[in-house]
Amino acid sequence: SVAEFLSSVLQLKVVPAKFVSGHVQSKMEDREKSNVLLLENLSHFKEELANCSKFAEKLSSGVDIFVNDAFSQSHKIFASTVGVARFCCACVAGFHFEKGLYQLKKAIRTNKRPYIAIIGGGNLLDKAAALHFLASTCDGLVFVGMMAFQIMHALGLPVPMKLVENGALEKALNLINFAKFRSIPILFPKDFWCMNDHLPEKLEIFPAHCILDGWLPVDLGPKSLDEIYALLSECEAYPFEIDWNATYADPARPLVVDIGSGNGLFLFRMARRRKDTNFLGLEINEKLVSRCLDSVHSSGIKNGYFIATNATSTFRSIVSSYPGELVLVSIQCPNPDFNKPEHRWRMLQRSLVEAIADLLTSDGKVFLQSDIEAVVVRMKEQFLQYGKGELAVVHNQDDANIGQGGWLKENPFGVRSDWEQHVRDRGAPMYRLMLSKSTSTELE
Repeated sequence: SVAEFLSSVLQLKVVPAKFVSGHVQSKMEDREKSNVLLLENLSHFKEELANCSKFAEKLSSGVDIFVNDAFSQSHKIFASTVGVARFCCACVAGFHFEKGLYQLKKAIRTNKRPYIAIIGGGNLLDKAAALHFLASTCDGLVFVGMMAFQIMHALGLPVPMKLVENGALEKALNLINFAKFRSIPILFPKDFWCMNDHLPEKLEIFPAHCILDGWLPVDLGPKSLDEIYALLSECEAYPFEIDWNATYADPARPLVVDIGSGNGLFLFRMARRRKDTNFLGLEINEKLVSRCLDSVHSSGIKNGYFIATNATSTFRSIVSSYPGELVLVSIQCPNPDFNKPEHRWRMLQRSLVEAIADLLTSDGKVFLQSDIEAVVVRMKEQFLQYGKGELAVVHNQDDANIGQGGWLKENPFGVRSDWEQHVRDRGAPMYRLMLSKSTSTELE
């Protein structure tokens, strides 16, 4: 249960309680033994949504100090976020709230131009004031969530009525007119991946203005991503300002980039074996990158480095500034969510494939592997489709390392990532292949 999980994490006694007839109910003996009472989802109560004073008073019964740590909910006027403050001796913000507020302040105080805001989510009507503030500060707005349909609707484009927010038309028009007054662009998706209402596993791409009945948009389509990428590539937040001379002992050496480098074990092992090559890990998890950088400094490695970033949007700007040649890019064991069809295609985007194809040196290699065959098949298809005809599978029929299905039997580097080692230890297969930017390789 949730209460048991929280108990194990917090090392405190967490007891579930219900809010019934205006009172928090739990067994008296449980309440006396508990450190934390866990309430159910209060949004099910109309009094919560209406910020009912009596509801808030009963909710705060026995409470002296109110700590609000729900930063993402704090703009909403609920009984549990606003009303309870009237009945407590002290009200403070929590550490998570502080972190969220810091990140927001950091985002809006940038002096780098152009400055683009990417806006997701829904409820344009409730967020109209915040959107107007963004429009007065930023150099462009990109809408990617449900609010995008309100902008499209205000512009007179056909939108399924089930996606139109009641009462938001006037606010959307005001925002559009204000953006025109400031001469800043407003971007909205031009196409979507859509899921069939009756066959959730069925996905198709539809133009934004022509979504058929029975289909629900669940992700951005390729045209939308290309347009957004083109706009963001002009932003001064990228490229990263990297002092390659301070990063590597010799930045003229060939470069190997591992996308999704995780805990960095693969790159560390490679860096120790190949002193004549520089290695760069791009990883979206900042905590993992921080640990990797600590290991780089403590071990004295001069040919390894890690950057916390989303490689899909920053690979080109980062690697294009490197003074040496890009000789190898590896993508190992990406983690798609096969339980959610709308997430299956996010593990590799066209813009990333094109950037890799453009920046690889002649005869440069791309190494792909996963313990899920469908993942590698999908990645191979995307590299062949979007590689601009410059990438081909290295496939020599006489090569003893080629197994059934055309997969490489062994890791060609002799260095395994921790996950690859885990897979092999349990006796499961790895599916791997190599592509090359070369005219001499054989196209499949």
